[in-house]
Amino acid sequence: MVKQSPRELARVVFARIIDRSIYGFRTETLRRAVTPDRLLRNFGYAGSGRHEFITSFNRSLRQRFFLSDLNKKEFYIHLMTLLGGFDPIMDDADLVHENKYRTLGSELYSYGDRIDWHLDFKSGRRWPLAFYQSIDVMNKGEGRKEKGERGPEMGSGKQAEIDRNIERETLNTQHSDVKVPWEVSRFHQAIWLGKAYWISHSEAHTDKYVSLVKDWIENNPVGYGVNWVTPMEAAIRAMNMIVGFLYFLGSARISDDFVMQFLCSMYEHGVYIRHNLERSLRNGNHYISDLVGLVYIGFLFYDTKAGKRWVNFAYRELEKEITNQVYEDGTDYEKSISYQRLVLELFTSAYVLLKLNNFNVSGDFHDRLEKMVTFLASATMHDGRTPNIGDADDGRVFRMKSEIGFNDHRDIISLGAALFGRSDLKAVAPNFSELALLLLGGGGFERFSSIHVDEEKRSMIFKEGGFAFLKTGRDFCSFDFGDIGQKGRGGHGHNDVLSLTISGRNQFLVDRGTYCYTCDTKLRNKLRSTYSHNTAVVDGVEQADFEGLWSVKEDRTFPELLRWNSNDEQDIVEAQHYGYERLVRPVTHGRKITFNKHQRTYLIEDNFTGDGEHTIELMFHFAPGLKVTGLGKKFIALEGEEYALLKFQHDFTLEKWEHSPSYGLLQEAQTARIKLHVNLPVRVETFVFVISSIEDMNQILNRIQ
Repeated sequence: MVKQSPRELARVVFARIIDRSIYGFRTETLRRAVTPDRLLRNFGYAGSGRHEFITSFNRSLRQRFFLSDLNKKEFYIHLMTLLGGFDPIMDDADLVHENKYRTLGSELYSYGDRIDWHLDFKSGRRWPLAFYQSIDVMNKGEGRKEKGERGPEMGSGKQAEIDRNIERETLNTQHSDVKVPWEVSRFHQAIWLGKAYWISHSEAHTDKYVSLVKDWIENNPVGYGVNWVTPMEAAIRAMNMIVGFLYFLGSARISDDFVMQFLCSMYEHGVYIRHNLERSLRNGNHYISDLVGLVYIGFLFYDTKAGKRWVNFAYRELEKEITNQVYEDGTDYEKSISYQRLVLELFTSAYVLLKLNNFNVSGDFHDRLEKMVTFLASATMHDGRTPNIGDADDGRVFRMKSEIGFNDHRDIISLGAALFGRSDLKAVAPNFSELALLLLGGGGFERFSSIHVDEEKRSMIFKEGGFAFLKTGRDFCSFDFGDIGQKGRGGHGHNDVLSLTISGRNQFLVDRGTYCYTCDTKLRNKLRSTYSHNTAVVDGVEQADFEGLWSVKEDRTFPELLRWNSNDEQDIVEAQHYGYERLVRPVTHGRKITFNKHQRTYLIEDNFTGDGEHTIELMFHFAPGLKVTGLGKKFIALEGEEYALLKFQHDFTLEKWEHSPSYGLLQEAQTARIKLHVNLPVRVETFVFVISSIEDMNQILNRIQ
């Protein structure tokens, strides 16, 4: 259990209860809102014309952010077109113009004439325009009926009538996922339109950006609707709206009235985030998002007292949180590779902006940021993807195109290579990315181009985070010997202690992924269970019991690294955990992996110590798309681009299992289970051979049978 100081506890109580309640009262009861006149007074322009203010505002904005119309030069446009491709950039913009979206595993969905910002189009559920503190985002109904539930009138009489009809309907909430409207409202589409505008010079993209922003603001009054429930969503939305605004800065189609409407909304976003901070005793990616959102909004309003306060507060908190949430070896303590990437992108976005504005970011912040990129590069397989370890919700701060590989994080690794001048990072991500261009500009491309590439693939261990990555030029194995996550809370970590993955040119042994959070809670728990990972289950008991969808009751695994040795010939890693010491007859599970690099062979030794009779189950989850063939009772052949052969010490059974390659997608795959009823202590051996051809597989079979 992590002890917290009384001061920190008081800060959490103030943020989550007192400050939030005061904000709710002001917003719902007093209807306090930022008006253009009030905003002008905050900038010191009381009595002055709007146009004079906007001219001065645009001038300061060009110097404060990494992207403005001053960057719109031939070299930059050439890079943008080269990296994104002219046709793909225009195709993404066309989808935005047509109000068509594909998100979180969905097919392409058309909203028709206008976007319904409150709709989960995958399930058909639409959330009401209720005050944000009364909205139920889970599958438990529409939320409490409270005064002011409908809130201010929406943007049109037609839409208001739709709302009245919705209130009379009984909604099917069994399979809804609030992340769908949240994802569409993150406004990644602003960047897609901005890129198309810069390379085509068509003002039609400006008009579409303006109409989308105005429609969102008018149909999502501050504090009302599902898109105001979570400050993290407001923060990412604001960041994308601001970057979108920077693309269109200087366009004659951006009217003064729109600028004032946009700035009032962004100011409201800042007030909302600051008074609804997702602070807890063990903060996570939500709190980081809140802070980075305040950095962006704060620099937008840096000529006001509030803007300066937001930036300075967020800057101080980010300096603390990177040491609280990121271990010294660069591992994010939520124990999810997908969330490691999201948090890295958040920290990096803030870092670039703070440095641009001459903030003295600490050396510790710089070092941990660099180590976070190092971790992500080490976790990257030879096909450019990372194993699906921990939760994965496909989260991005800046989604540079509509179609991306959600387990491919080379875009931010190339950004790290340019930022830190690292040849080993460039070896993993040899192509400069659109994300790197957005944050670092043409100068970042020139720095990246000057880096010599180091082709060496090295095995690495991250002792604090509890990960080892065994690598050669053609093979990859991940081994998780850390805690479940968030220092005992669980968070986005899975019950995957001592789990491993193995791949060659294709994946062989995999983690089963996430699928979704709220749309199927039973499957949610199955996919994060011990059974869905390549590790051992004792007496049918979870490594840690679940409590809610994002936490465990108590993590008593207390993993311990026993041995690590790596050289050109082989890697050896050994660890054990104590999660099953809580059984009536305690059991300790230890696992040792010996990787022979030249023979491409893994020896997995599982040791169970204790006494009495126990049921031991060893799980081996195979990647979807593999041809899985049982050869007798002790061998399994896996066929993909390459082959793998598994030799078991005991009989196995083959089963079908759900597999989620990314959020919202579900596939069918096969799993091998070895189930033993034995007296302890016992040792179980498993061999995995990675093989280039069927002829080599037959030779190995003849030798070991």
